[in-house]
Amino acid sequence: MTGDLRAVREVWALRGQARTRADLLYLLYVVVLSVLVFAAPALRMSGTFLARPDVLPALLHPLAPQVATSVSLAAAGAMVMLGALRGPALLAPFFTATLAASGIRRRDVLWRPLARALLVPGLSAVTVTVLIAVTLVSDGAATGEDAAWFVVAGAGTGLLLGAAWLAGELFGAGGRRLLAGGLLAAAALCTVLPSAPGLGGVYPVGAARPMLWALLLLGIGIVTTAAGFTQLDRLRGSVLREHSERWASATTIATTGDLAGAAGSFRTPPSAGRRLPAIGSRPLLLLYAQRDAVAWLRSPERLAVGAVVALLAAAALAGSTLLTGPLAWGAVLLGATALWGAAGTLADGIRHGVHTLGAPTLFGQSAALQVLLHSVAPALLLSALAVLGGGAVHLTIGGGPGMLEAVLLPAALAPVMIAGRGRDAAKGPMPLSLSTPMPTPQGDMAVIPMLAWQADAILLAMVSGAVLAGLGRLGLPWLLGGAAVLTASMALMARFRLRALRR
Repeated sequence: MTGDLRAVREVWALRGQARTRADLLYLLYVVVLSVLVFAAPALRMSGTFLARPDVLPALLHPLAPQVATSVSLAAAGAMVMLGALRGPALLAPFFTATLAASGIRRRDVLWRPLARALLVPGLSAVTVTVLIAVTLVSDGAATGEDAAWFVVAGAGTGLLLGAAWLAGELFGAGGRRLLAGGLLAAAALCTVLPSAPGLGGVYPVGAARPMLWALLLLGIGIVTTAAGFTQLDRLRGSVLREHSERWASATTIATTGDLAGAAGSFRTPPSAGRRLPAIGSRPLLLLYAQRDAVAWLRSPERLAVGAVVALLAAAALAGSTLLTGPLAWGAVLLGATALWGAAGTLADGIRHGVHTLGAPTLFGQSAALQVLLHSVAPALLLSALAVLGGGAVHLTIGGGPGMLEAVLLPAALAPVMIAGRGRDAAKGPMPLSLSTPMPTPQGDMAVIPMLAWQADAILLAMVSGAVLAGLGRLGLPWLLGGAAVLTASMALMARFRLRALRR
């Protein structure tokens, strides 16, 4: 193949489903109209609704600018790690094997998918900043000019998040870990700095020179993004092929309704610790803890991401006790969901125990016993991370009444999540009755029970977090008793599912 894309584009434009120029103009018209008719009024209504006494104190808190900067840096670190699994410069497997592997410059092939992918972090950052700005302007706490510069800075932050995403795809394992670790360390440092740069310099309340910081962030974002486009030629073919095949496999599995299988397809093979001993002559509980530890160390990046997510989830849960209204319950639901995700990085042993169901008990431990033994170490580690994350929040703000209950809320939820992971691992295949179409006058609603069956574990995790948050406000005994009941309930449901799979 020659180094010219014109012939390829001519052939591609002749396909049956090709979009004409009129189609593209109509699509642009629909997007602009949707923003003006739906998105803008929705954001304005949401900002007006959030301008209430139980939300505004959090947005007007002196630490709010530092929190905004810390969240941005932590999100950038997460985007770097995401780039190792699914980069923004991505083509379908066929085009990766033909165009990206040909003599054509990769920047000529990959700039369009990269530009489309960068819209995701860019629009997300702009939406969040617009919502905060509208809320503050609706209460009169900020002027329209300061809010506009904050949104401009949000656009620059979105471009920087996209650049971090591309850096995760460009860098090797060592550089990626160093960059992500540096960003997370900077995020932690910004929580204790008296005046954090970045979004803290353009926050609509109390910013000294918002225009300067906003233009600086936007300029850095544009320059960094432009530099990323020029580095597309450095992308390795093996990385492009691996990401393309992984994404194609995940999307194919997701279309069948197996969302858990789609998420599992993003697992990367173990990359370290091949010589670590996983067996020995020690008590059974310690032996299983050693096996879990070896499994975690075999995938250090996954373990690090899980630990960071657990700390952030615990911080959100502990911080919810300082809030009221929608912010409090939003922090509870977000923290419970994140803690559920972090528990998944520690539950490989539990899944292995379920997978041995029906196999000969060569070493005298049944599948149920293996699941139980593999649950101890993850529960202890997740509880310890929860205590650290919750304690860090209260050390930052100086403590206060109810501190013990707030710190123990994420710690009490941790064993519930681990027991829930055992229940989810023993789920089994989806019943065929749920995939049977049931047409109604309003349309085919069969997808709703399918989605409910797929998301039952996450929904149950959110409900558990909300229940414990409500019990925590009644006192420590209620919190601990509720955690014990929820953990036992999850364990019983896991036991029943294991018996059902054995039949």
